[in-house]
Amino acid sequence: MKNVVEFTVQGTGQKLQVPVNIIFNGGYAGTNQHLVREHIEELAKLGVPAPTTTPTLYPLSNYLATTSDTLQVQHGETSGEVEYAVIWHGGKKYVTVACDHTDRNLESFSVPKSKQACPDVFAPEVWAWDDVKDHFGELQLKCWVTKNGKRELYQDAPCKAMLLPDAWAEKFEKIGVNKDNNIFISGTINTVNNTLVFGDFFEVEIHDPVLNRTISHSYTVQVLPKGIE
Repeated sequence: MKNVVEFTVQGTGQKLQVPVNIIFNGGYAGTNQHLVREHIEELAKLGVPAPTTTPTLYPLSNYLATTSDTLQVQHGETSGEVEYAVIWHGGKKYVTVACDHTDRNLESFSVPKSKQACPDVFAPEVWAWDDVKDHFGELQLKCWVTKNGKRELYQDAPCKAMLLPDAWAEKFEKIGVNKDNNIFISGTINTVNNTLVFGDFFEVEIHDPVLNRTISHSYTVQVLPKGIE
C-alpha cells in the first residue's frame, strides 16, 4: 500500500512528500530504568504482560502514519503517548513530534497488535536533524489530554529521558530502520500522574529551548458507533 505523508520543514516552507515505507515504534526506552519499570507497572494494571527485553522495537504498517486532526477508534479504551520521531527521506534525517495512539484493550493480548490497531499521529512540521543533533537531548516533550471537558498536563520530560537516536544505532542496522522513507518513533515518557487517561482530545509538542521554537499538533478522538453482530 502506498501512503504519502506531506511534511513541511519549519522556517523554510520546504515540502517533503514522504512515501512511508515502515514505521518502527520503540518501547520501554527510558534511560532511567526505574521509570521504565513504573511505566511497565502502569500497563500491567491493564493486564499488559511485561516484555522479555527492553527496549523493544515494533515494525508497523505504513498506512498508520497520518497528520490528521481526527482519529477514529473502535471503543473508548484508547490513549495517545507523546514521542519524538525521526524521518529518513531524500538521504537526510528530520525530527518531529508524534503521538503513538494505542488500543489499551487489545494491548492486554499483544502490544504490537495494539499498536497496529490505531494510527501514529505526526505533526505536519519537521526540523532538519543537523539543526538539533548537538542538543537533541534538551528538546522538551509535552502532552496534554482533555477528557469530559477537563484539560490536564499528561506528560512532560526532555528527550534525554529516553534513549536518543544514536543509542539505537545497532538495532537500527540490525533490522534496517535507517533507510529512506522509514520513520522511527521513540517510545514514550511516563505520565505525570502515573495513570493512563482515555482522552477525547490530545495535544503534543516538542520544544527546542536552544533555538526557541516549537512544533505542536493536536487531534480529536472519535469513538465509532457500535456495530451489529
